[in-house]
Amino acid sequence: MRPLPEKFEELEVLLLHHRGTLAQNTGVPFVRLVYRPEEEVKCSHQRELLARALQQKGTTVETVSCRGIIFAHYEQRGQLDQLFELEGAEGDRLSASIARHACRELTDQLLAATGRLKGNGVIFLVDAAFIYPYLYLAPVLDDCTNHIAPPLAPVNFYPGEADVDGRLLFLGVRPSEYYRTRDLI
Repeated sequence: MRPLPEKFEELEVLLLHHRGTLAQNTGVPFVRLVYRPEEEVKCSHQRELLARALQQKGTTVETVSCRGIIFAHYEQRGQLDQLFELEGAEGDRLSASIARHACRELTDQLLAATGRLKGNGVIFLVDAAFIYPYLYLAPVLDDCTNHIAPPLAPVNFYPGEADVDGRLLFLGVRPSEYYRTRDLI
């Protein structure tokens, strides 16, 4: 993988000068910046610097975090304790339910950010590790496909690695689901 600063430099150029053309090769304006899991703190710092640079140059940035997404549906309904009680007895069925609700919650948050940006700006999608193992981002991005178009550009900051065959691994463990993002690896 390329050094993190190099990927952030490329990302800044894409977001400042090429947002309108990001969908040309993929059909969608989604960008995925892949960083090694051990670079989490460094990536977070670089992301803050990039957000400031973009905003100073007139590009609005919204951040959507995956933290809390898994349990948001149940917490809002006062069912969090019940969820933990069911976990042992209803494992697989419960996992599917959690994934379905988490997908809807994250999709709703991304579409709400899209609305606040009025179709023009950048969305940073962060903390992707917090939705694992219940949810991967491919179904969320798929649900957003017809709702997000240039010059709006969502950027997924993705803790991953490439294996010996060049396949992208999520958190160094499991191959990611396919989605046609523009990848900065």
